[in-house]
Amino acid sequence: MKMTTNFLLTALVLSAGAGNALAQPYTPSATYATSSGYFAADAADLESRISKLEADMKKKEDKVDTKKKFSADISGRIFMDTVHFGDPYVKSESTTAPYNGNPLPDFVGLRDARIGVSGKGFEIFDYKVELAFERELRLTDVYMGVQKVPGLDYVRIGHYKVETGLSYLTSGRNSVAMERASAVSTFNNSRRLGIGQTYLFAHDQVRWFNGVFLADDINTATNKYLVDEDLCDKGAIYNSRFTMVPFYDKDGERYFHLGGHYMYKGKPKDTWTRGEMDSPGTTYVGGFNRAGHRWFYNRATDAWHYNQGGLETAYGYGPFSVASELFAGSFGDGRDMYGGYVEVKYFLTGDHRPYSKSSGTLGNVKMKKNFLTAEECFQTHHHGAVKGYGVKSWGAWEVYAQWSFVDSDRVARSDTAARGGRAVDTVLGLNWYWNPNTRMMFEYVHSEGTQRTFDTTDGVAPTPYGRATEDIFATSFRFYF
Repeated sequence: MKMTTNFLLTALVLSAGAGNALAQPYTPSATYATSSGYFAADAADLESRISKLEADMKKKEDKVDTKKKFSADISGRIFMDTVHFGDPYVKSESTTAPYNGNPLPDFVGLRDARIGVSGKGFEIFDYKVELAFERELRLTDVYMGVQKVPGLDYVRIGHYKVETGLSYLTSGRNSVAMERASAVSTFNNSRRLGIGQTYLFAHDQVRWFNGVFLADDINTATNKYLVDEDLCDKGAIYNSRFTMVPFYDKDGERYFHLGGHYMYKGKPKDTWTRGEMDSPGTTYVGGFNRAGHRWFYNRATDAWHYNQGGLETAYGYGPFSVASELFAGSFGDGRDMYGGYVEVKYFLTGDHRPYSKSSGTLGNVKMKKNFLTAEECFQTHHHGAVKGYGVKSWGAWEVYAQWSFVDSDRVARSDTAARGGRAVDTVLGLNWYWNPNTRMMFEYVHSEGTQRTFDTTDGVAPTPYGRATEDIFATSFRFYF
């Protein structure tokens, strides 16, 4: 069958070529003077055109008809990080410093390792199943979505991210820095089991999400939510996020993004026996949560619910982009906390990171040229080393700066196990993209933290507990597909 196909394609191309040749007026040239060179070039062109036609036919045969069945696309990632703390015994301005003088060991290892499958089917369904295994096996995204639901547009049910801002919803594969800003990691609520719906209107330039989730996270030991517990004891989260793109051009290369989110987290007061309510996250030194070194917890006593809001904006114009978010959280007992960040990035090589209207997030880098292509490697290997070792492009280079703060002075407890505080991080970094799926990262972070403890004089006002600064040097090699 393949031989017949090749024969027919060859006949068609030859006949088309002959017709074109006969239609052209005769003009003597050097090309005709060397008949062997002329026919060799013509044969090479013919072979190239046949190969392209065969490749196009193969793609059509392999492509899954998603009107009749589900497609399946494999994805994954491997992030390998090294994080060096300049002063393992953090400098303190009080006798009782954070960590009580315990050293901060460096981190070397897998920051993230995942494998997953996703796809679409029957014109309206989509799904994703992803597992992480860098430490223990755990669920990340496991959900199914349905489009074109009357009155609801798009509905998704499963285990996925609570929508608490631009940076958190942007995939870690596409984040500019090694870690999200400390304010983002403090105010995100991770993934939860829930159901949500999304409206897209005004040519998809306006997006509105609403969802309801279980308040507690999954049990990592069993990968289950309920283990001999009442569903009512788990509590619930209501979450809403609204975004718009007043300016959008060149398929997301140029954009202006505005948005905000609201989240309510609560549990029945008569079943909330722990006597405390956690904020969404913990504030880590330099934002490096995998290293496990925290400045402070964020908890409040006698609080059975928590409210949070945030504002977000981003602007991109080709290789330049800037983004910023502000967060505010309030516990049921009147204590509150704040945070925010601003980051600026610029591609020295003129590449860009596009904006996605469907998710209200930033996508993967769009590169002009990859670093060290297969053709360059082949030429270098077979024809000897040439200037630059045969490298025609050094990929994409991106510089970035980020400033972040968290202020939870009023969030404190009467014991020393958990307390609020303040943290400020300044980040400078460089990304070297070999291709859209591979990059190396080099980063410096100056982190300042102040812990707070409970003031027994009035039961509310916090007092300084310990202040410290830390300089962090980190690198990362990241591969994803």
